[in-house]
Amino acid sequence: MVGAVSMTSLRSTFVLLTAAAAGMAALLAFLPAAGHDQLWCLYAAQHVLSGTRLYGPELLESNPPLIIWLSIFPAAVAHGFHLPAAAVGKALAVVLEIAVAAVALRQVRHLFPVSGTQLVALAFAFVTIFNVIPARDLGQRDYLLALLCLPYVLASAGRVEDRWDAEYILIGLAAGVGLALKPHQAVLPVAIELYLIVRNRSVRSLLRPEPLAIVAVGAAYLAAIHKFTPEYLTTVLPILRDTYWAVGSLGLPELVWQAIELHILAAVAIFFWFKQRGGGPVPCLLIAGAASTLAYYLQGTGWYYQQLPGISFFGIARVFEALPLLDRPVQTWVPKATAALAILALALTTHFMHYSFTADRSFAIDTPDPAFFAGLAPGSAVATLTTTVDYTVMPAARYGLTIAQRYPHLWMLPAILRSEQREAGHAPSHIIPADRLAELDRLQHQFMTEDLQRWQPALVLIERCQKPDVHCQLLEDRHDDLLAWFLRDPGFAEEWKHYSFTGSRGPFDAYIRMSSD
Repeated sequence: MVGAVSMTSLRSTFVLLTAAAAGMAALLAFLPAAGHDQLWCLYAAQHVLSGTRLYGPELLESNPPLIIWLSIFPAAVAHGFHLPAAAVGKALAVVLEIAVAAVALRQVRHLFPVSGTQLVALAFAFVTIFNVIPARDLGQRDYLLALLCLPYVLASAGRVEDRWDAEYILIGLAAGVGLALKPHQAVLPVAIELYLIVRNRSVRSLLRPEPLAIVAVGAAYLAAIHKFTPEYLTTVLPILRDTYWAVGSLGLPELVWQAIELHILAAVAIFFWFKQRGGGPVPCLLIAGAASTLAYYLQGTGWYYQQLPGISFFGIARVFEALPLLDRPVQTWVPKATAALAILALALTTHFMHYSFTADRSFAIDTPDPAFFAGLAPGSAVATLTTTVDYTVMPAARYGLTIAQRYPHLWMLPAILRSEQREAGHAPSHIIPADRLAELDRLQHQFMTEDLQRWQPALVLIERCQKPDVHCQLLEDRHDDLLAWFLRDPGFAEEWKHYSFTGSRGPFDAYIRMSSD
């Protein structure tokens, strides 16, 4: 007679998986340096704290101001306690995650009872989706949007009455703040509310506090921009209208290919929903994922972090689809095998990241060549003529340098170049009218000339986009000589007389400011 197979609960397995996910999060999100966008926002916030005007002559941020306003708090805490601003920002992100997880769990328990095993499985999924998957994009606006909107999506799944209380007002306010970070994601609440109207066959759902709070936050945000940073509306938005098309230039097939994991996850989640026809939070999560994917298409860049809301909502939907299966017992060897695989995964992650657990290695950048910055004292002003934000912000954060320009990269330039020299690359999808093109050309030259005059950078790096083996971001199909383009302007050429070529490393030429003696 064969002995009975020993069985156990999956709970211990998910405890191990959650611990492993926390370890992966440390390796991928917490120990490495923050991403370039988060570092730039903290850098800009530090300067705003010092009295710099956000959309003035020293800072020309292309995004709406909310992310900088939010970054002021970690920047102030870091300054007051002499801590790294990025570390403070990550710690605050973890605090936010804990608060969101508690509110989200409360909403889930309104929908159905959660067993102990399911609770630990949800913890594993939450840590994975909001820490491991974002990795260095922890703290990105898209990450914050998904996090802040999650309670709203879950609350929408079970709410039909328009009863007002503090919990649901706060859920709506949080979602409103998240959506204000990425305004084009307004398609998310529109899709959710339309679904509820169809499901309930009534528009009374619009009287719930959540959608009204979202609208209130949006209106207050517009009023705050008009009051405190009107330059965003009068200066930056018109420039973005005329130039962003060169940044978000991918077509639908390219966008799908760049986000293949998002679309596979969406297909799997939708397939199992049709198969199971389950209720609960899954329909609202699928709608939120679809709306966020549409917003990703609207941006047209294909960048990974812009896929995070869609990945998050589809991923959580798939978790809820699988949740009823998790209370089944498994054989006793499963937790042991899980522990071994978790240790192996952590070891392989550490190995392939080449992570040496040193502060210097946390900046996994080799471009521009670190030799450029050897001997520069902290605070030294450095300008970088490049269309890639990584090449400016990461070295500045790593070596404590001053970014000697009002923006982290030349985000206006690709549209200008493509409109001025249409034959140099692929046919542009848009052409800036001649009068406006001349104005943007003048502004780009003026901005760079004023920046050189203001900061008088000790070092200027210029990406050699004109070389066949160098493919500059957003100009990959072209070979534009950036320095030659700027030297067309007499004012820039006069200021450039103070600089001398010192050599090339990788895709960059280096120039140093000559002594006035």
